[in-house]
Amino acid sequence: PNKIECAYLDHRENVSPEYLALLISLSNKAEGLDLVSFGGDTAYSCLMAGILQSDGPQVLAFRCRDSISLHQANLLFKGIAFSPSLEKLLLRGKFEPREDIGKALVDSLGKNRSLKRLGLSIGILDMDVEGVLRTAILETQVQSLGIIREGADFEYDGIPCIPFNILRDVLCREDCPLERFHLFGVAPSSRPVAMNDNELNSTSMNSSVKFCSVEFVELDCSRIMETIGLFQSIETLCLNFNGISDLSPLDPLLIGDNATLKSLVVCSNDIEEADAIDFFRKLPEMKRLRHVRFWENPFITGNNDSWKTMAIDAIQRNKSLECIEGDQFDEHFIDKTKVALSLNRGGRRALEVESSSVLPANLWPRVLERAANIVYCDYSTIYEEEEELCCEGLKSLPVESTRVDVVFWLLREKMVGQCL
Repeated sequence: PNKIECAYLDHRENVSPEYLALLISLSNKAEGLDLVSFGGDTAYSCLMAGILQSDGPQVLAFRCRDSISLHQANLLFKGIAFSPSLEKLLLRGKFEPREDIGKALVDSLGKNRSLKRLGLSIGILDMDVEGVLRTAILETQVQSLGIIREGADFEYDGIPCIPFNILRDVLCREDCPLERFHLFGVAPSSRPVAMNDNELNSTSMNSSVKFCSVEFVELDCSRIMETIGLFQSIETLCLNFNGISDLSPLDPLLIGDNATLKSLVVCSNDIEEADAIDFFRKLPEMKRLRHVRFWENPFITGNNDSWKTMAIDAIQRNKSLECIEGDQFDEHFIDKTKVALSLNRGGRRALEVESSSVLPANLWPRVLERAANIVYCDYSTIYEEEEELCCEGLKSLPVESTRVDVVFWLLREKMVGQCL
């Protein structure tokens, strides 16, 4: 029979035999378990047994609402350490006693060989920041790590923090396998004053992380870039709910030969019209950017439309941008930009030949083959978004089909001259 997608069991101080039987039963009947700490060693023994089953849960979310004993934590962590099926783990809350449980968690993560995605609250990470990070990133198979604001002891300007040096030392190793890195309401502490730009540039950078999100931290872009600057191959960046206005600190990721960013998501920030105009003025130079999302920013919802003139011109001149999203884009803006975006999705940049406006004959087989493989539609927009459990955030970029008439126009015009 098909498994239950996820089973949620709330906090219970006194656990009955029936509850224990249900816990064991759900362990092999649910793909995911979402649990809040409960009382009694027997319950944790049952949970360990359930996690260790060959057909046990693939996802475990555990929140420690009250203190649990070291023995109870060891039972939970033993199940995590030797689970053959667990792929996603989210640990939240604050465990006591901190030092001993921190060591137990480090040992557990170091033995696990099935985890792919890991989420930890800052309260748990604080038990042994360096040990937990180093083990979670370098000694497991984890590809995605999320750190969540909850139970923090150390704050910077009211924001829970991770020491910058520790984060840099762990992430910027050649053997770091991490592909996705998420901070939710958590930020690294400020870069040490003693570390100047030359010293930072001489440090090995991370080349494995392609997706990074820093959200709910209420810091400006320049502070956030102290962290983002550690990643030299980042392709997708999410900076939602940060109170950001000035996007210019992101220029090194968007402009120039070292630009890597393909997708930028800056929803629910404080981007005003002047900030938007500055961004769109540089847009034609952003040759790798494919997707940008601006939902819920003042420049879109405001009454002044002067940014639209700059944006329309920039989008028409940019050969790589395939999708721009924002709430309350009016029909005039959509009508003026949809052809250029659709041409880009059809591969306009691949058809550019500097020496001649006419495509060389030897390239036509490749062009026609690509055109035959494009997913076509006769309407303007199709968006497909996927949500991820355990602090995954945006999983994939929006997909938009290309109109047949636009691709036909592009191919026809390229035979005789420029299409735009």
